[in-house]
Amino acid sequence: MPVDILAHIIGSHPSAAVKTLRPANALLHAVECYCWYTHLHNKSIWAALDGQPALVFLLNTSAIRFTGQHEQEITNGFFCNGVLENTYLEELGAGARLLVVKFTADGRAYLKPLLPAAVTPLTPLPAIFGKLLTALRQTSCEPQQAALLDTFLARKLPFDITGNYILQTAVALIRQHRGNIAVSDLCTRLKVNYKWLERNFRISTGVTPKNYINNIRFLHAWLDVQASAQPLTGIALDNGYYDQNHFIKAYRRYTGGKPSAGRITNYRFVGR
Repeated sequence: MPVDILAHIIGSHPSAAVKTLRPANALLHAVECYCWYTHLHNKSIWAALDGQPALVFLLNTSAIRFTGQHEQEITNGFFCNGVLENTYLEELGAGARLLVVKFTADGRAYLKPLLPAAVTPLTPLPAIFGKLLTALRQTSCEPQQAALLDTFLARKLPFDITGNYILQTAVALIRQHRGNIAVSDLCTRLKVNYKWLERNFRISTGVTPKNYINNIRFLHAWLDVQASAQPLTGIALDNGYYDQNHFIKAYRRYTGGKPSAGRITNYRFVGR
């Protein structure tokens, strides 16, 4: 999804491009929030994920194109989960609107009946969401769209699933520490062994605990680059990287580019 959404949610960087609403109380065990994103320019934007599952509906555009490691064109909407590296949303014109349903860390278990058996980090929405998407597009009123989502999800999501409290606690700890926590520390605090933690992270997020931690750490470091004039070495050390070179390698892996002296212009990295 566009990185602006994650900046708004996990980085507490308010954005004019993003608006959020809470779901109905009966859905809070599975759904974290609804997010509306409006693309404010005609340039591409870095696509990133925070590991938690989400449904993304295209409200006023029929298709979007991803380039980079996950190159594909998607119509109507998609399910996303896990981690994206070196992936961009291209040709998303100014005014294009997306509606994102962000699920809890263990939300994939609730979504299982609605998704294909095999999912990737970016999976096109199946036909079961067709009527809902049509109804969402027929109104531009965000509270009404939220009500449509509440009704659909309350009817479709199973309510006989026991939530994974330990996994949710692990994710909360990782976010609280901005990704600066070792997997061994998580196991000690949660009183679980590594095999349990890895298996449950793979089931719910599609990645290992280490990959999840690294992704959250980089997202916070990336946000610090945007918000601060501090030298890159300081940002790297503040976010748990060994040195500036270690940080730049992570920058290349996740974004396909590198930070420059001028930082970033419209989320497009120098060197791409």
